[in-house]
Amino acid sequence: MTTIFRQYTFDDSFEQVFVSSKFLKEYQIALTLAIDYDEDGVPTNGVFRPTWDLTKVTPLAITQFKKDHPDVNVKVFISIGNNGTQYPFCPIEKKSWIDNATKSLTNIIKDKEYDLQVDGIDIFYQHIETDPSDFVECISQVIKNLKENGVIKVASISPSFAVNKEYYFSLYKSCSSLIDWVDYQFQNEVTSVFDPNTLVDIYNKLGTDFYPKKKLFAGYSAENEDWATLSPIVFFLGGIDIIKKRKGPGISIHYHNYYVETPLHH
Repeated sequence: MTTIFRQYTFDDSFEQVFVSSKFLKEYQIALTLAIDYDEDGVPTNGVFRPTWDLTKVTPLAITQFKKDHPDVNVKVFISIGNNGTQYPFCPIEKKSWIDNATKSLTNIIKDKEYDLQVDGIDIFYQHIETDPSDFVECISQVIKNLKENGVIKVASISPSFAVNKEYYFSLYKSCSSLIDWVDYQFQNEVTSVFDPNTLVDIYNKLGTDFYPKKKLFAGYSAENEDWATLSPIVFFLGGIDIIKKRKGPGISIHYHNYYVETPLHH
């Protein structure tokens, strides 16, 4: 059983994860988050900045991780968006947002100071304060620009229950050929998931009604506050079923380094 594993992280905790080519064909490091708000929380209309720990996520750390795991394909993503209600998607003006986002994300990805060998971007807006057509237009155009300019090779979207149908599925339909992976966030279900079969049923329905299963990850948050919705054991058992029996391509987990007293960026 070889699969894809994605870790969402804002620090270098990916260095502590056991990675073996016996189980994994690809390991994705998704850096959280790049946001288009300044340090005071004022919207910057598409001018993105990184909020992950720049002292820990360094070119050397990424290079060393790749050297340590030569048999596994390591890919780096920048996640743009929000976790919770802070920093919602809310462009002040669409055209300038698209231009600013294209330019600022290009700068982050190509910047020699960061030089994190970024392969792609991940769209992780869980709170959106605009209508679906604006979201679709802005995000699809930025993905298109970055791919056509050779800035990124891959793009993923990370929907959850509240924003899936209107926003993310509309986005997917508008530019499905540009979206390589769909990482559905199960920790944001409205109703708690108490058994693995329920998780698998939701996954199957997503694969029938919305996205092709060959692109569909099962996503999960191991942060303590998300356990009420979905416990680790339920996700673990359901995730194994999805990968083994349903032929799902991969899973993702959000967790941070509990050994370091670093505040989470929300």
